[in-house]
Amino acid sequence: MKSKFLLFEDGRHGVVTRTIVRDIINLFKNEEEGEFYLPNYIDDNREIYDFPGIGIDLAVELVVEMNDTIETFKVDANYFRDDEIIQIIIEYNPKNKRTSLYDLLGELNEVIAHEFRHTQQKRKGTFNLDVPEETDPFKYYTQEHELDAQRFGFKRLAKITKTPFDVIVKRWFQTHKDVHNLNDEQVKEVISKILNN
Repeated sequence: MKSKFLLFEDGRHGVVTRTIVRDIINLFKNEEEGEFYLPNYIDDNREIYDFPGIGIDLAVELVVEMNDTIETFKVDANYFRDDEIIQIIIEYNPKNKRTSLYDLLGELNEVIAHEFRHTQQKRKGTFNLDVPEETDPFKYYTQEHELDAQRFGFKRLAKITKTPFDVIVKRWFQTHKDVHNLNDEQVKEVISKILNN
């Protein structure tokens, strides 16, 4: 019996992630700030990303903001289930914009794969996503659908960087404390759930 936690084995999800990440990076290189809708901003004839072989059609709202109080960049993301929109917010220090591109590329691969996984969860009905948004950080990160999306995103980053999965997971929770807002014991428990399922 197949687990609902198994990732796509055929690599089709990589096409989605690569396409969206490529468009975001190209736009990020050429624009300073703003709110952009992809793929429409790049191609006036396309309102959505349409991947017929995968059964996915979605749009990306990209928000780019300068922030000279951070060293390099911060990325946040949301998936708006009812509208099939992935929102990506990039804050960056303009002094380090070009030197941060490689790290931003990795971060975007993880984040897009994670949010793309939520679109798959909704389409396939593997999890009930019609629940109120959890506000407690520990409860949020230990929801089954969130654990699944975290695994998916971290697997993508491990693959493209050729870094062991457990190293990627532990590093993310170390470097993103301002995002997850978990204490040390909670981090250990969430990491254990990610690694041992």
